[in-house]
Amino acid sequence: MTPLRTFSTLEANLLTTLRESSKQEKMEEQHITQLLESSQIDIPSATYAGLQVHDGNLHLGEMQNNTFVKYEKALQDQNADDVALETLQQTAKEYDLQYIAASMPQGAFSPAFNSKLWLQQDIVPLRINREERILPSTLEDQVKDTRAQFDENNLIKVQLTPEREVVVSELVTLDDYRYVTPETDFQLVQKLAEDFKGKRLIFINATPQGGGVALMRHALIRFLRLLGVDAHWHILVPNKDVFDVTKTKFHNVLQAVASPSTELTEEEKELFRDWSAENAHVLEPVFKEADVVVIDDPQPVGLIPFIKQINPEAKVLYRSHIQIVASLTTQDGTPQNTTWSFLWDYIRQADFFISHPMKMFVPDNVPDEKVLYMPATTDPLDGLNKPLSEEQMSTYLRHFNAVLIEQEQTPLDTERQYIVQIARFDPSKGIPDVLDAYRQLRARLEDEQRPVPQLVIAGVSSVDDPDGVPVYNLIKRILRTEPYIDFADDIKIARLPHQDQIMDTLLRKSRVALQLSIKEGFEVKVTEALMKAKPIVAYRSGGIPLQIEDTINGYLVESGDTTRVSEHLYHLFTDEELYRRMSEAALLQYNKDYLTIANAICWLYLSVALLNGETITGDFQWVKNLAEAAYRQKIAA
Repeated sequence: MTPLRTFSTLEANLLTTLRESSKQEKMEEQHITQLLESSQIDIPSATYAGLQVHDGNLHLGEMQNNTFVKYEKALQDQNADDVALETLQQTAKEYDLQYIAASMPQGAFSPAFNSKLWLQQDIVPLRINREERILPSTLEDQVKDTRAQFDENNLIKVQLTPEREVVVSELVTLDDYRYVTPETDFQLVQKLAEDFKGKRLIFINATPQGGGVALMRHALIRFLRLLGVDAHWHILVPNKDVFDVTKTKFHNVLQAVASPSTELTEEEKELFRDWSAENAHVLEPVFKEADVVVIDDPQPVGLIPFIKQINPEAKVLYRSHIQIVASLTTQDGTPQNTTWSFLWDYIRQADFFISHPMKMFVPDNVPDEKVLYMPATTDPLDGLNKPLSEEQMSTYLRHFNAVLIEQEQTPLDTERQYIVQIARFDPSKGIPDVLDAYRQLRARLEDEQRPVPQLVIAGVSSVDDPDGVPVYNLIKRILRTEPYIDFADDIKIARLPHQDQIMDTLLRKSRVALQLSIKEGFEVKVTEALMKAKPIVAYRSGGIPLQIEDTINGYLVESGDTTRVSEHLYHLFTDEELYRRMSEAALLQYNKDYLTIANAICWLYLSVALLNGETITGDFQWVKNLAEAAYRQKIAA
């Protein structure tokens, strides 16, 4: 069978098939309804807590379903941290609760208590700073205030200041990062933070949630704050019409996954200019105080001339996170040329163009001396990667099954193995190829009467991504057609809430991970799978090959070769010695340069060097290498 390659082809082929299968669809819907009616997902009650210490006692207040309960426990000679953690753990177990968050007054517990809550108990810590806000008058008020910071789905609401600064959670300590960082890197980042003192670093992007950029910024700002760096992250005023343009006419066109007839119009350019001016007005006070401003991806590029006008002394760095098909951007008459010419008028005013480490992502008209390399990164201590206990993972699998039921699918059988691809529902993520490779693997295993794994395809969405729902719905329609309809119950596709621990769990409990992106910038989900000892089969696309050692901790396959993908999957499911060897290599050999600490080194080095008037010649050099070379003698001393 020829692999299904593009969504436009799929939609054309599906039209006739779907008409013919309407009767079959009704039968399938009845089958799904019966299965869902019989499914019972027992999820622990979401609970919010408030902690206080006074009169020698620990006071614990908790709220679930608007019911408030208060406990009191004598500390005697015991440590308040230990008593609180033990009480939360025992109460959760006894009453089948899942504590979502716990708040406590500043100074009531040790500085490491936040970290203990987050890393040991999987509870979001919220410190009440006496200097910045009025303390709630009672413990019940404190718990209500904690609950109010989360939405109806128990997901934390991203807090924004009037100047649209993202308020980042404080989860761990600097020592927690030290334990997961090579010592030379930790020394380097501390020295850079010291050299940056007295200066301000600003990041600007489109959205505070969804996608890799937002994840990186949450982690980076959290870590920089622990270092004492004056770093801030602001987001743009959302505009659906503009986001439709930036996704379909900027990102999709530059990645060459849009229809060839998709072209940026003059009206859309004017819409983008007006929106950029609106954002520049909102962010003007921010720009006035900035020493270095980082512009993440094309959405905020319209701000660059405003920044230069408002604060001529500020250094501006443009960070490109997407895979640009650079060969098309300078060809006259292409949609890529139209889009890139428009964007380049803004980007050329930045001091540097920072790209994923792939020369093919950099258009020819970007001067070599302006080009620097920096990989995407992930954080070892956030909800996507932190270690979880078996009990915690069991809870998140139940959450995942509840999502599946809500989206009219049968639950994942947690007693069976499964393959997973974690990615947004996007035309570039190769989801049709994932399905075809699974079909081939399944057929071979069934022929040999071997156990057949399930398939999980899951990802979150973001406000600037209009493709998510249409692509998700298209995949659901594919599963109603031959040959997938016969085994659609074994394929789970889910648009997930922004609950990172679900994705952490799905990767940790999987047998093998896939990343069959046909176009890709970097995709740190590859590194995240390796960090969890999961061999990964991926297309040789974008920055993915930089993360995988072919045949050592995973396999690299040419885009479109679903037969080869299925062969690699077959061996990883049937050869236990091969699997053990690759799993160990995945855990031991993933690149530490793709973690938050390395990312902080890069941004701090560039900021310090530029503000000190040092000359940096780009020429496609890796920023971290430049930082290590510049600080080698200082660290040694």
